[in-house]
Amino acid sequence: MHPPSMQPRAEDFPHRILETLRFADTDRNGHITSSVFAICCQSGRLGLLSDPTRELTPPSSQFVLARLVLDYRREMHWPGAVEIGTRVERIGRSSITLAQALFQNDCCVATAQSVAVLMDATSRRARPIPLASVQRLQPFVCTGPSADRPPALAVTHFNRPVHLLPSGQSARPSSSRPADDV
Repeated sequence: MHPPSMQPRAEDFPHRILETLRFADTDRNGHITSSVFAICCQSGRLGLLSDPTRELTPPSSQFVLARLVLDYRREMHWPGAVEIGTRVERIGRSSITLAQALFQNDCCVATAQSVAVLMDATSRRARPIPLASVQRLQPFVCTGPSADRPPALAVTHFNRPVHLLPSGQSARPSSSRPADDV
């Protein structure tokens, strides 16, 4: 259980949508199955990044999910609804890091962090996020300290390398891997 001061609030997320949970979303234990949590995050992410009124993506491009870290905090139950809060944590050269939280009955049931990359639909490669898109995302940027977020990621930004391991750790080269390490 997280202390009350560490509980995200819906107001911490400038973009919010409401999804109705379905009986089909339940598992044999009677609660909402874990895959639905990820689907809710997808709905919130796409609601922000794919809304045609925001015009975030240039022609022949789209945002694609590169990473999703999802922390389950509580069960969700049917019948009911889930409020999905999304905010921009970071805007890089070609990627956006989003923080999300799922709320049922005003209680945070999950937190997530995702990285979406702007991809050129023809070349299937990352492309820079246009300045106009960055400006349109500003109302959704987190300006204060995050109430709660999964471990920070260092994402490529203006040709800096990607660091996904915690500080002080390094990946072992495959040649130094012990034989019993699978």
